Amino acid sequence: MKISVVLPACNEEQFLAKTLESLKDQTYKGDYEIVVVDNCSTDKTAQIAKGFGIRVISANEERNVTYARQMGVDATDGDIIVQADGDTLYPRHWLEKIAKRFEEHPEAVALSGRFLYRDHFLWAFIELNLRNWMNKISAAFFKRPFLVCGATFAFRREAFYRVGGYRNIAYSADQHGITSRFRKIGTILYDSDIIVLTSARSVQQPWFVLLGAVLANLARLMLDYSLNLFSAKPKARPTSMKKKLVAAFCAMLACFIGFACYGYFSPVSPVFGQVYYAGDGSEKVVALTFDDGPNGEYTQQILAILDNYDIDATFFCIGANVELYPEIAMQILAEGSVLGNHTYSHDANHALTTQGERDLEKTQDVIYSVTGVWPHLFRPPHGKKTPWELDCLKENGMIEITWSVSYNDQVIMGTDLQAYAQTFANNIVKRVSAGSIILLHDGYGLEHDTFKSDRTLTILALPLIIEQLQAQGYHFVTVPEMLDVPAYNEAG
Repeated sequence: MKISVVLPACNEEQFLAKTLESLKDQTYKGDYEIVVVDNCSTDKTAQIAKGFGIRVISANEERNVTYARQMGVDATDGDIIVQADGDTLYPRHWLEKIAKRFEEHPEAVALSGRFLYRDHFLWAFIELNLRNWMNKISAAFFKRPFLVCGATFAFRREAFYRVGGYRNIAYSADQHGITSRFRKIGTILYDSDIIVLTSARSVQQPWFVLLGAVLANLARLMLDYSLNLFSAKPKARPTSMKKKLVAAFCAMLACFIGFACYGYFSPVSPVFGQVYYAGDGSEKVVALTFDDGPNGEYTQQILAILDNYDIDATFFCIGANVELYPEIAMQILAEGSVLGNHTYSHDANHALTTQGERDLEKTQDVIYSVTGVWPHLFRPPHGKKTPWELDCLKENGMIEITWSVSYNDQVIMGTDLQAYAQTFANNIVKRVSAGSIILLHDGYGLEHDTFKSDRTLTILALPLIIEQLQAQGYHFVTVPEMLDVPAYNEAG
């Protein structure tokens, strides 16, 4: 199987050398060629490409990426054509993975991977993981990804010419347009493991400019996508019925996104899989849980209070904090309470990426190395969860624990803590019912000896909570006792 990599380039001298280095360093053992299509460059783009021994084609009649891509395909003879971009880095196994996927799926006419940004900025994880998630769903239900990455998209030559190539496509020809054509004749695969690193220059603009562009493109994309789903003639003017179908599709997508957000943000949501947030309510028991420790004297004071009332609790510990206070982690176990996994870094959105899985597993290793136990219980920071996080837990023999009762136990500057502790305790107690799992904190993320990490309020309120609930006939148990599950797994 011969592969032809077609790379259109216009004034790419800043990035091109690194891109070509990555393309020349591929592990693919079959025959492959790289063709750079110089599209009206006025810098050293062509000279850089030739310096790598790459064939360069001039496309100077029109400054247009689609025109350049078409000329590149016409000048090659590979069985598989792969789109590439001049500002992107390609991992060594990129072509090898593409070839393998086409071999495994002879019915597929095209294949899309995904991209990550080479530069880091605050909202990148939201965009990238939302794209990935939508593409997985769309590929599963509609046999095509929702948003194709032009920098890592491959297709069979025969299929490309059968649908007419890029020519006469009005919108997003090398991404949405070409996939709409391919979808009519076969399956378009999406593989989230085929990842490339691209420049963020296209999104490094003022937020209002970027937002306007996103909304405009999304509206056009949704219209074209809907028409291609419901019409054999996507260019025809929509009829009343087609408009209704488009509206219905948009409404379904909005509901889907809302449903997914509920699954991600709500601690009690079972949308993505089993989550334990309370007992079955058959007995008048409650479970106290503490997040974000160990946290020096605050955790120790909480342990002293629990010991005074002869109560055991469940502590969801951050891996980095266990390394900082190993003796307190050991004390938690020694006094009969349970240790759970609360990630290593307490990244608020750790569940969105595969880095979160590594973070979770690193915490298992840390807790085991310090205490000799391998937690069975995991609590995600802020209760946020995703399907792949739950899959990771299943692979590690763990379960996800959230909560049914919580109230802000952060110290408020200028507040009379002694008086507010009673109010706080009352707010917790009135929310409790049989089988409740109560969320409190003995720390604040990775902070120590700061105003935010001060847990005086929790320490003042804890005896009040215990005494009020005991007066109502409640008994305190650990989460494993409430759910009748093991506290720890076999190591490894």
